[in-house]
Amino acid sequence: MVCRYLGDVLLATPLAGSLKQAGYDVDWVVAGGTESILEAQSCADRVYTIRAGTPWREQLALGRQLLRQYDIAFALPSTDRSMLLSLAASRRTHALIAADRPQEAWKRAVSRVWSDYTPGSHMVALACDLAAASGLPACRDVQMDWSDADANGVFAALPWTRDEAFIHLHPFARWPYKWWRKAAWREIIDAAVQNGLRVVISGSPSEAATAHELIEGFSESHAYVAAGRFNWRQLACLSHHAEAYIGMDTANTHLAAAGNANVIALFGPTDPRIWGPWPNGFAGDSPWQASSPDGIQRQGHISLLQGRQGCVPCQLEGCEQRQDSVSLCLKEMQAEWVWREFEERLRMARI
Repeated sequence: MVCRYLGDVLLATPLAGSLKQAGYDVDWVVAGGTESILEAQSCADRVYTIRAGTPWREQLALGRQLLRQYDIAFALPSTDRSMLLSLAASRRTHALIAADRPQEAWKRAVSRVWSDYTPGSHMVALACDLAAASGLPACRDVQMDWSDADANGVFAALPWTRDEAFIHLHPFARWPYKWWRKAAWREIIDAAVQNGLRVVISGSPSEAATAHELIEGFSESHAYVAAGRFNWRQLACLSHHAEAYIGMDTANTHLAAAGNANVIALFGPTDPRIWGPWPNGFAGDSPWQASSPDGIQRQGHISLLQGRQGCVPCQLEGCEQRQDSVSLCLKEMQAEWVWREFEERLRMARI
């Protein structure tokens, strides 16, 4: 049961991988609109959806549909809704539950197995802790499969040959507090083209117009807008074959990390210890510190860049403490810093 955002679903796939290793079929209940990320994935046999604000009668109908159909049900995290659906689905509910919250006592009481929702631990590590508490084999990789057909679809769409080097940019995120300046993205595009690289910009269909604004003045043979063109499997494949992926604090960045791409993630007020992109196979509680003095952290194939302000990461979701406000830590991040890290990432990949 992962009734939240796309990134939450993706970061729960290591638990599904553990269940698959143990021989289980794995069905999911996810928020409506996030189910596409599990399409044609080996870690998902069947996917149910439930939308935010679903009337209680519809929730009850889903509960009846799931009623006692499962050996185990997992709640990640243990919201009231995910817990109640888990309890309907199985007599054995396993859940992530905060140990220090008295209001969660009933959830701990009804769970067969529960693991502490520890502040400051990464969501993947928490999912792995729950797998271990459940006696499941370890899987510390975020899962995303793609096929040869997916790869062929990607390269058929790109207006250059397979042997042309390119970078993948994803300049979009759900909320304005995660956005970087358009002018900075154009500087990155210009630097890439000046250095003989092609550029692919991904996004949703509704973001295509903005993506075209970013590449204004560049020919399609140098900068290509793929907004709305690729499915999730193809986007992971695209990132994997790029020289590097550069993107914001969003599901696409987790996707690129899952595909073992060279990733440069631009983070603002969000705490990367919990929500940073996950380097597959990492063994600790989190690959990231809250911040670093120079604003640069590296783990495996991933670089994480932050603003250099002392307030980072504040977790207040924008400088005006709302999701539709600007984050100065991102606004003041210089394109030169990002491009320099891109060059360093390429140097490290060639060692």
